[in-house]
Amino acid sequence: MPEVRAERFIPAPPEKVYALAKDLEGLKPYLKEVESLKVLSQEGSRTRSEWVAVAMGKKVRWLEEEEWDDRGLRNRFFSPEGDFDRYEGEWVFLPEGEGTRVVLTLAYELTIPIFGGLLQKLVQRLMQENVESLLKGLEERVQAA
Repeated sequence: MPEVRAERFIPAPPEKVYALAKDLEGLKPYLKEVESLKVLSQEGSRTRSEWVAVAMGKKVRWLEEEEWDDRGLRNRFFSPEGDFDRYEGEWVFLPEGEGTRVVLTLAYELTIPIFGGLLQKLVQRLMQENVESLLKGLEERVQAA
């Protein structure tokens, strides 16, 4: 299963960065590839949300279930249904100097039978760009807060 990873230093305390990442709908305006993001339910540390992103001119849809660990400042997520065959990962918010090192890993499978291996490499590049863009959007959100 392909995996992408990105990390970014954000000059703000880990608790603040984590709290702003946890507010998914508040983060949405900073995510350029995401067409829509709707939180369907929040119960304790669990969040269920619906995402629609645009990649290569096509809409990609998925449900996402997240488990937020307020003590450990981390989030594990996966998609139980949607266009991805498999979609799971983790955010980690680490104290570093006067700020936070955010590490995001994402493992995914997206079968596109008609295009084969060449498109899979393109999809991996797009997924890498998306996780980096997500962290950039989080940094912009933190700076705006």
